[in-house]
Amino acid sequence: MLSWYYVVLINNALKKQTLLYLSEVANQGANLVQGKVDNELENLITASKLIEASGNFDQTQMLRLVTMAATENHYKRMGVALLNGDTVTTDGMFLNVSERTYFQEASKGKPTVSDTIIDYTDGKLINVYAVPIFRENQVVALLLASAETENFKKYLEVGSFANQGYSYIVKANGDRVVSSLHVNSPGEFDNILETLKRAEIRDGDRLETITENMKTGKRGSYTSFYGGMERHVIYKPLAINDWYLMTGVPTKVVSAQTRQISWYSLMLIVADLLAITLLFMIILFYQNRAKKRLERIAYVDDVTGGNNWQKFKQEAREILEVKNQGQCAMLTFDIDRFRFINEEYGHEKGDQVLQMVGKILQDRTAKLETYARVSGDHFAILCLCEDQDKITRRIKEFMGVLNSEREAIGIKERLSCRFGIYIIEDRNGNLDKIREKANMARIAAKTADNQLWFFYSDAFRKKIGDEKEIIDQMEDALANNQFEMYLQPKYNLHLNAYCGCEALVRWRHPEKGLISPGEFIPIFEQTGFIRKLDMFMLEEVCKLLKSWEAKKYPEISVSVNLSRKNLKQSDFIERVLSITNQYRIHRGSLEIELTESSIFEDVDRMIEIGQAFQDYGFKMAMDDFGSGYSSINLLGCLPLDVIKMDQGFFNSHLKRQQNYIVVEATINLIKKLGMGVVAEGIETKAEVEMLRTLGCDIIQGYYFGKPMPVAEFEQQIFNNA
Repeated sequence: MLSWYYVVLINNALKKQTLLYLSEVANQGANLVQGKVDNELENLITASKLIEASGNFDQTQMLRLVTMAATENHYKRMGVALLNGDTVTTDGMFLNVSERTYFQEASKGKPTVSDTIIDYTDGKLINVYAVPIFRENQVVALLLASAETENFKKYLEVGSFANQGYSYIVKANGDRVVSSLHVNSPGEFDNILETLKRAEIRDGDRLETITENMKTGKRGSYTSFYGGMERHVIYKPLAINDWYLMTGVPTKVVSAQTRQISWYSLMLIVADLLAITLLFMIILFYQNRAKKRLERIAYVDDVTGGNNWQKFKQEAREILEVKNQGQCAMLTFDIDRFRFINEEYGHEKGDQVLQMVGKILQDRTAKLETYARVSGDHFAILCLCEDQDKITRRIKEFMGVLNSEREAIGIKERLSCRFGIYIIEDRNGNLDKIREKANMARIAAKTADNQLWFFYSDAFRKKIGDEKEIIDQMEDALANNQFEMYLQPKYNLHLNAYCGCEALVRWRHPEKGLISPGEFIPIFEQTGFIRKLDMFMLEEVCKLLKSWEAKKYPEISVSVNLSRKNLKQSDFIERVLSITNQYRIHRGSLEIELTESSIFEDVDRMIEIGQAFQDYGFKMAMDDFGSGYSSINLLGCLPLDVIKMDQGFFNSHLKRQQNYIVVEATINLIKKLGMGVVAEGIETKAEVEMLRTLGCDIIQGYYFGKPMPVAEFEQQIFNNA
């Protein structure tokens, strides 16, 4: 009797433990599904914000921007829907989705995911993610992305109970959303509540209770017999629509464990205290192994074997609660062109890259630091932050290790990552919000030229707002003639006379007054608007030269700086010729300046363009020579008439003998190559006389004149000549 009673106790305890474990597995499955939906909506929200920042709400342009900006594209299709339901998709389809429930919900400003619906195009089951696109806090369009419902199934796999468990998703009324094809599952069904009517409920909630609980958003469990198999089932509401996750395991799995434990129990009852002690050790062993299995499901990334985002948040919160430690920073990064690696080498090789990144982070993470793969190729790091320089040094070291190990796994191309960095101010702050700020900085790094990292700050947040304002106003500013041309004189040391000038752009805002070029030129470069502004300035210079010719002013040259963005345009030369031919200027009076960085970015293209312009009679000049890392050996190959030496050569440096020698040698080299030398940024008489001694040809700087309006320039140079 005691043996029988003991076995019953063990059986009941194992059953309760099984339901507890099954409940924890259900929680993790729910987190995986909800995390999947949240990540997809977050990606679409980020893309919608790029559209809002661009200020261009044309449906075709919005779709193009979304396609270009997307870091991942595993959807069946994406699309942009107008408020009347008219939709254009990335695979060239035109639909009207106004009758879809998700369209009606997202039109109210709420990101949403649809129930399982039938694809208009091929009849397959899909789920559609939809987020609103705002313009001045008003919804103007929706960003859509559809994924086949089958994609959810990999998030429903339950690896516990010797892979005997399974999960599926239904609606609160029992209708199927995603079924499970696991051999232990009920299989295909239309409504689980209708299926349970044909089943025998042996334990737990009755059918009426299950139906009522699902209507009211409550969770529960039951044991049913159906199709020749008895199953324990946990049902739990998801934070998605009215969906429920149902997770089950055959009771025979538990029964097998029960029989094994019962056999040991019957033997140990007639044995001594040592055998009973051994029994408890076995029980503890099984419990510990099950606990570790559940922890792996909950907290381990399935690709890298390291932390997932849930584990990261747990460890990060513990770290941030430690008192008397230094400042911490959140870093997020992704791998540039990771989709290329997957396409070129295959997804297996892509996973090896992710595993390599995870291993490097694991090896280089200190005690009070943590890391995780958040999703895809996106990683997050919480690290100690003594100062910004230490963080950037660690980033450089990481990149060095990454590229020293990539060849070992067969990746030939150099890998690059873009980092967003947020110095944590509120240690009790929401970690998802903290990661969002780091992600904003990461996006800023991705959109900048040659910038591997970016620090988030209040100034950065304000800068984003200021940049958006500039982007919103730049087209109107050009149309309303708010851009003005200023001229800075050039002085010929051999003739002791003014010989030309450089045309510089200024923005005279009707409310803010004169805006510095440093505030808007980088933004124009980034958006490509600089191409329009360059052509505007070129036309203004041509008008000016033509007016000087009509006024019979002495002929002097005017230089105009053209952006590297123009060099990449196939019709660049034709557009310049079209403008200059329109005004019939003397081409020798126009000097085209290209910066050192743009020239050495694509030397072959520069040689092609420079030679063509020289053949047409224009002068070619290199601006900012010496500001970067010039290749001296290429100077002789470049079709240039003038080299403008950067002011960094001269600012207080000529007093040192070594700098004097460098400047003298550079001037002599340029002149021996048959080119003219212009010294920029000259402000003192001593510098002028020194450069005169060194044989410099032309001076440009505040000593001979600041940039000034055209009328003032004409008064100073021509009327006082």
